[in-house]
Amino acid sequence: MNKYEKMFFSKFIQEWSEVKYVVHEHFVVILDRLIITFLLFVFIPCFLYFISGRFQQLVPFKFFEIYLILVYIKIIYDIFDWYNDVWIITEKSVIDLKWALLYIKMNSVEFESIEWIEIEQKWLFDKILWKWTLIIHKIWDEFFRLKEAKIPFEALEEIERIKDEKEAEPENEEKEKFELILEALSWVVNEYLEVSSHKKQYEESVSSKLEEVLKKDWTIDLR
Repeated sequence: MNKYEKMFFSKFIQEWSEVKYVVHEHFVVILDRLIITFLLFVFIPCFLYFISGRFQQLVPFKFFEIYLILVYIKIIYDIFDWYNDVWIITEKSVIDLKWALLYIKMNSVEFESIEWIEIEQKWLFDKILWKWTLIIHKIWDEFFRLKEAKIPFEALEEIERIKDEKEAEPENEEKEKFELILEALSWVVNEYLEVSSHKKQYEESVSSKLEEVLKKDWTIDLR
């Protein structure tokens, strides 16, 4: 993940969160769309327009130019839509983002709600192109998926790492509480020992002084 991606997708999460990883769809997905769009809406119309005089008579060139500009805008929109169909991994959750010019759709799942993560490949070309489908299974048999993801293993490692850290947090909290109790008990014992030591020294001092006084001739022991 580069700095641009981190900065760009940070606006879709909370200010106090941090983008850890961004999972995109495989570039083959947009490549298929671009090839189909170019063949059907650019190459074939241009071929027919420039070899057919009747076609040129029916459609003035300026209108044909407007048509090509609209197709170009459609291609840019498809690239934009592909780039923003991602999973955003933060330190708290996984966010499924689908963002286009006219709408934004976001689903999120916190790591505490993730039961397991599944990856699947259905076709031989998926293995050749290193293309996978990621599926996050949530509690109550809910799930959401990112189809045709690009090399998701780093993302899986990041999800598993953060998930393990989240699961370890209660243990750490219990450990901290236990250590705090031990520290408090240690302080109490030390205070008790210190008081006992002072008390013992005081008693010994009083006892020695008393013995000295009793040794004198004019002293009467009334104990």
